[in-house]
This record gives sequence, structure tokens and C-alpha cells, in this order.
Amino acid sequence: MTTFTLFILALAIATGALPAAQAAKGPETFNVTASVRPGSDAAGVITVPISIQIDAYTPASARTKMTDGLKYGGYPGFLLALRQTPAAGSLEVVGERYAIRWAREEPADTGRRITIVTDAPVHFVGAARKGAKSTAGYEVAVVLLNVDAAGRGDGTMAAAARVKPKDVTGVQVDDYAQNPIKLTVGGSK
Repeated sequence: MTTFTLFILALAIATGALPAAQAAKGPETFNVTASVRPGSDAAGVITVPISIQIDAYTPASARTKMTDGLKYGGYPGFLLALRQTPAAGSLEVVGERYAIRWAREEPADTGRRITIVTDAPVHFVGAARKGAKSTAGYEVAVVLLNVDAAGRGDGTMAAAARVKPKDVTGVQVDDYAQNPIKLTVGGSK
């Protein structure tokens, strides 16, 4: 199992040590291109367009319920709190739409970092391979975008993931895929 830690999600879930996020002006849509390498032994890269619509960023009270759910109830507690939170927007890929339940923005050196968590997995990269691991327990998708003032930038996506507490630094994101999906953000509206 490949594991990667999204630093920003760890910070966002850590208790209260974050600077105030910049306030976004109204809904915004990000046009993203995902570059997927199907497996370590697969040749080539597949590109897929993704549209991310953020209607509103998740309020601090809802984020606290989710972080408390993870802290005191583990992954099941996080999932319960996540799924009870009103949708903050949607992520659309290949005609399928997924509810975003966690949307957080924070200032960064070159603009802002946006962390998104959906309430369902988007895709199990590599699940069709012979001998692929079970998809059980990978119930969310986690996206990290680094964008400038024009909404351009890059990021990563764990299209099928699970979130676990990780010592005092926050969380660990376990990605179903062997490699995180690379994202290129073409701009926002």
C-alpha cells in the first residue's frame, strides 16, 4: 500500500494552530487536468479533465466536528461527521459528480492552498489489475491544490483514500493508488 501525507491536511486537522484563511469571493470553479499513471509498471500517462466547483468553504464549526470525529472516533468517526456536513461544492470527472464535504483554503507564499475531501471515492486507480488489493475502506478522495491569484497552479489527488490519525502532526492519508495523481490547475472562474 502506498501512503503519502498531505501536509496541509495535517495542519488543517491539527487543533487550532492555523492562520485565518483568505475569504473567497463567491463560488469558484477550478479547471483541473489529472495526470494518472495506472501503475508503476504501466507505460504512459492518462490525462483526465476534472471540474471542481466550490460553493462555500467549510465553516470552522463543521471542520471541528470532523477533526473531533477523527480524533475521538478514528476513521469511522471522521466519515460520520464528514457525511453529515452539508456539501461545500462538487468535483466532476468523466460525467460523474461527487459531493465535496471538506473545503478549506489557507494563505500560501504564492497564493493559497485548497484542501478538498469528497464523501465517496472518485476512482480506484489500479483496481482492475490482476491481484489488486481490496478497495474496502477507501471511502473518500483527498485533493490538494496550490493556486496563484489567477487560480493557476498544481496539486495532488488521492482518488480513493482513507484518513488516519498520525501522532501529534495531524493525519495520514492512505492512497489506494501506487502513486498520487498529479494535478495541473488551469485557472478558476
